[in-house]
Amino acid sequence: MKLVFDGVAAGYTELPAVHHATLTIAQGEFVAVIGPNGSGKSTLLKTVYRALRPRAGTVLLGDEDVWAARHRDVARRVGVLGQDPPGGYDFTAREAVRLGRYPHLGAFDRLGATDEAIVAQALERTGATGIADRPLSTLSGGERQRVLLARALAQRPELLVLDEPTNHLDPAHQMSTLSLVASLGVTVLAALHTLDLAARYATTIVAIKAGTIAAAGPPAEVLTPAVFRDVFAVDGSLVSDPVDGRPRVLLRELRG
Repeated sequence: MKLVFDGVAAGYTELPAVHHATLTIAQGEFVAVIGPNGSGKSTLLKTVYRALRPRAGTVLLGDEDVWAARHRDVARRVGVLGQDPPGGYDFTAREAVRLGRYPHLGAFDRLGATDEAIVAQALERTGATGIADRPLSTLSGGERQRVLLARALAQRPELLVLDEPTNHLDPAHQMSTLSLVASLGVTVLAALHTLDLAARYATTIVAIKAGTIAAAGPPAEVLTPAVFRDVFAVDGSLVSDPVDGRPRVLLRELRG
């Protein structure tokens, strides 16, 4: 599904955290939004899944205005893993993932065999089958993160919006999670703090500084020494991994 931000401004105070964001994301792209803390990454993502209404501009899913569409329709099309702490810690992991199927049900429908198979597959794909029957309250932060990703996958969305999806994950699960997301064939919009992971898995990088899009394009065009200095106040280089040739980021303390 194509996603378009057209002059979007949004925020919680009189001074918007995002200013006039204009961006088109093609169907099937994996877009990583990068920027320092407080730059507006999460604010931009929230305008997509109806957690924060834009003050100006339009967010389009395909040709439909997100904020003019029915909430249930957006929930069917957009899977979300957000930063806000989830409720329902008395749920088991499997019950939490089942919630991803409810946007597809009628008011009085119950989950059927097909829904349960989708739930089981989502748990398996995120490596969470072994913890499926444990309460969320007993899970580590990384385990809970994998369950919440499974819930988003269970929606079978056309667009995945992921706010720091590798938060709390160890390196192996960071890589397996982003590799899985990249393999799904859906449009992905993910806020990532780790620049090396963004370079390795995203097809497009969007760098945000103080609520404004500073650069957008393929990793090789965005992850330049000038952007590292201007946006992140570090020296950096984009290099090729000597093993698989994929892009990697090297960062150094800014000098001079």
